[in-house]
Amino acid sequence: MDGEFSQSDSNLADGRAAGPKGFDALSMHRRLAAHRDGTHVNSHAGGAPAVTGRCWCISKGMAGMNSQTAGLASAVGYEPLENADDDRVSTATSATYEFINTRMAFPWKFLPFSMIPRSGRVLKQPEVLEASPQPRLVVSCGRHGVIPALYLKKKLGREVFTVHIQDPKCDTSGFDMVLIPKHDSGRGPNVYLTMGALHKVTPEKLEAARHTPAAAQLVDPTRPLVSVLLGGKNGYYSFSQADIDRLFQKLNRLVDEHDVRLAVLTSNRTPEEVCTRLTNDFGENHFIWNGQGLNPYFEALALADYIVVTGDSVSMVTEATATGRPVFVEHLTERRTARRFRKFHSMFEEAGLTRRFEGELAEWEYEPPNDTPNVARLIRERMAEQ
Repeated sequence: MDGEFSQSDSNLADGRAAGPKGFDALSMHRRLAAHRDGTHVNSHAGGAPAVTGRCWCISKGMAGMNSQTAGLASAVGYEPLENADDDRVSTATSATYEFINTRMAFPWKFLPFSMIPRSGRVLKQPEVLEASPQPRLVVSCGRHGVIPALYLKKKLGREVFTVHIQDPKCDTSGFDMVLIPKHDSGRGPNVYLTMGALHKVTPEKLEAARHTPAAAQLVDPTRPLVSVLLGGKNGYYSFSQADIDRLFQKLNRLVDEHDVRLAVLTSNRTPEEVCTRLTNDFGENHFIWNGQGLNPYFEALALADYIVVTGDSVSMVTEATATGRPVFVEHLTERRTARRFRKFHSMFEEAGLTRRFEGELAEWEYEPPNDTPNVARLIRERMAEQ
């Protein structure tokens, strides 16, 4: 049966009241900073049973998918495999996760799932699924993760617990659990609904990020910080010249009218023209990260008084709302009808989580979506029973 983790909309603070035109951004900046210093950080692990064995995060390997699978694996209780020798990882446990990137081979990648055998031979590199040790938990995401997860479940049976993130576009009864965002239409056995994307942004990570050396580069104690998270072109959105000009007009308006400091983070999909223009227009008095050096992503989220994010990524928008800060979405031009994105953005706006970016600042409060730890707790319990 279907389940649902998200809090009801009635529990969210009313976020519809817009701020006045002459909004005092610096005053709000100082008040929020003082509030953050006293914020209590709760553990997301809870009292659920301990986990053991290896977790495989299976997907095509895109950043958004890796963020979701790793975020869930971490919340369940697995540490990154590369940290296995780190002092933080107990030598008494082997509970680590690793990324397994999979791609379906020709002609399977073009066929509906009903015509694809549950076999490793449909992959370009089938040997990746035969590595040892075999997983205790599989967290798969996206189309290219479906068949590998179903194959491992068929082969290992109760020795593996399989969780798929996103609508698999096939019979969901073959998985132990399927996590589908509310804005997707997929439903079926073992399906649980989530609010937006799962992710790895936690109160603990945000608190730690506020005290790193990289954090000092972002802030100016005399000005509020607006973190700007930029995506770019994908299958549904362009980043047209009109989009670029409109975005820069709004950012300049923020700087001129509200005297804010910008911390702008680009992605590998952000047009080169945008990166160059950001450096030319804002590089002297603001922080611009365009792919060189360590990405201060968690620092930008943790320290932001306000967040502006392009609407081409469900993951980025959801992660921004994990902060509880006002989140403004910059909508790009659709290159083809983006119904799922439209439904997602409407849902988040109606829930008081986000607003459209118009070049103005406003304040409102809401309860951040908190699906990841709730899902993780249930996975731990069900793995212990299996």
